Amino acid sequence: MATRRNQSSAELAPGSGDLLRMNRTLTTPIMVNRSMRVHTARGITSLPAGKMVPIAAVPLLREDAVKSGRLRFTFEMMETAEILMNAVYVSVKAYLVPWSAFTRFDSVDAVNRAYDGTEQYAAGPVQPFVQREVFNAVTSDDIKVYLGLHAKTGDTVTTAYHEAYNEIWNFRAKNRSPDLATRLLTDKSLAPAFWRHEQFKHIVPDFDQAIIDGQVPLNVVNTKLPVSGLGIKGTPTASVATFRDSTGASWTGGAGGVVAQEALLGTKLAGAVSATVLPAIFAELSANGITVSLSNIEMAKKTAAFAQLRTQYSELDDNYLINMLMDGLTIPEQAMRQPMLLGESTTVFGMSKRYASDAANLTESVVNGATMVDMAIQTPRVPVGGIIMVVAEITPEQLFERQADPMYHYPIVSGANAHTGANFPHYLKDTLDPEKVEAVPNRYIDTAHATPAGTFGYAPLNYRWNVQQPRIGGKFYNPDPAAPFDEDRQRLWAVETVNPTLGVDFYLCTNMNTKVFVVTNQDPFECMTQGDFLIEGNTVFGTPLIEANDDYAKVLAKVDQTRLTGV
Repeated sequence: MATRRNQSSAELAPGSGDLLRMNRTLTTPIMVNRSMRVHTARGITSLPAGKMVPIAAVPLLREDAVKSGRLRFTFEMMETAEILMNAVYVSVKAYLVPWSAFTRFDSVDAVNRAYDGTEQYAAGPVQPFVQREVFNAVTSDDIKVYLGLHAKTGDTVTTAYHEAYNEIWNFRAKNRSPDLATRLLTDKSLAPAFWRHEQFKHIVPDFDQAIIDGQVPLNVVNTKLPVSGLGIKGTPTASVATFRDSTGASWTGGAGGVVAQEALLGTKLAGAVSATVLPAIFAELSANGITVSLSNIEMAKKTAAFAQLRTQYSELDDNYLINMLMDGLTIPEQAMRQPMLLGESTTVFGMSKRYASDAANLTESVVNGATMVDMAIQTPRVPVGGIIMVVAEITPEQLFERQADPMYHYPIVSGANAHTGANFPHYLKDTLDPEKVEAVPNRYIDTAHATPAGTFGYAPLNYRWNVQQPRIGGKFYNPDPAAPFDEDRQRLWAVETVNPTLGVDFYLCTNMNTKVFVVTNQDPFECMTQGDFLIEGNTVFGTPLIEANDDYAKVLAKVDQTRLTGV
C-alpha cells in the first residue's frame, strides 16, 4: 500500500500525463524571476503660472509594478512687492497613462500586436509601438524643456512623453466640460491650467430638462378621437360660399366645401359671415380619453434616475461601451484605455516678508512664498506598460469681487415684480416648484457686466443664498475690471475677465498676468523634485562588473589541466 501511495497521478491514470503535455493552448505565461529596479526622480525646474507643467515622468515597461514611489516636491514663489491676500494654489497630480490609452491604439490587442510587430488586422498595417521623430533644436518644445529632456538636432527621439502629457490634459478637459476643445497629441506647448472654481461648481451652461421633468407616456383609449365642429356640406351646390374657421381666417369655397356644423353655430356660413360667430373645433374626450397609469409615472421616475447615471459615461467615445456599462456589464479592458489618477494633492503657498537691512531703505521689503507636497504612488502590474507623469498647476484664487450680493441686489417680497422670482426663499412655493432650477444672470458673476440681465448659466433653486464671495473695499475697491494697474492692489493677484461668460475663459487660465511680482518677465515659480520609484518587473540585470586584473587567468594557471585531458 505504501508503494501505491508514492505512485504519481499519471501512473494511477494512464494517459493523463500525456493529455497535460499535449495542451498547447495555454494562455498562462512562463514563470520568470522578477527583478527590482530603481528610478530616481530628482530635478529642478521653473514653472509659469496658469499652465499645466510636467515636473516628473517615469516610464513603466510591460508587466512593471511600482512597489513604492515616494516623492517630495518643494515649491518656491519668486518675490512679490506685498504679501498676497488671496491664496495661491499649487495642485500636483500624478497620472498613469497606459500604452493602450494612447489614441493610436484602439484596444489592448492592438498594443500587443504593435509590440510584437504584427499587423493590426488581416492584411492591415503594422502599427509602431512607439512613435519616433527627428529632433530639431529650432522647433519650440516646452514639454521637453520643463521636463529637462536633452537631445541634439538630428537625434531620433520618441514622442511618448508628449503623447502622455496631451492625453492627460484631454482626459481632464472631457471631464470638466464637453465644450472644451482637445489638443493634438503632437502639441509641444504647455496646456492652460484649470481654474479652481469651487464656489461656482453648481453652475452649468445648460441642463437636461427631461431629467428634471420626466416624460410620462400617455395611453390613448381610442386612437381615432372624434373632432366636432367641422363637416362636409351634404347637398352639393354650385353656389359659392364663404367659410370662416376658428382662427378667424376666411376663404371662398365651392360645391362640396368644408363647413361648420349648423347645430353648433346656429347659423349658416354661406353668403355673409358673422365676425363674431366662429366654428367650435374640439376633440371629444368625455368618452374617448387619455389615461395616465401609475406604471407610467414609475417608469418616468426610473428613466430620469438612469439618465442621471448615464451622465458619468457621456464622454466615452463609443456608444456601444455606454450601452454595455448601462446594462451592468463589466469591460475590464476599458480601464486601461484612459489615463488613471494615481495621486493628487493641493496646497497653498505660505508667505514671509523681509525688509532691507541698509539704513537708506529700511521701509523697502519683498515677499517670498514656499510650500511642499509629499506624494506616495503605488501601482499593480501594468501588463501593457505606460508612462507615469506628474503635473503641477499654480493658480491664484479668483476673487470675483464684483459678484452680486443676494441681499443687496435681489430681494423683492411683494409688488409688481414679485412674480419674477428674484425674491426671498418661500418654503411652500419652493417645495411645490416642479423645476427647482434658476437661470443665473450675468450680474451675479460681475455687476459690471455689459449685459447684466443676460443668462450666464443655470443653477439649483435659491443658489444665491449659499454665499462664497470676497469683500474688497477701501483703497482696494475696484468697480472696473479693465482699470489700469494700481499699486495699492499689489496685495491682490487679480486675474479678471471683462464680461465673463461660462465658456473657455471660465474653465481655463487663458489670460494669466504676473503684475504682482517684482520681476514680471520670467517664470515666477520653481520646483525641486526628490524621490525614488522602486519598480518590480521582468527586466534582467547583469552582475556587477569589476576592473580587469587577470584574476581568472591567474587562478586558471593553478589548475592541473593535464589531469583533465588525461595526458
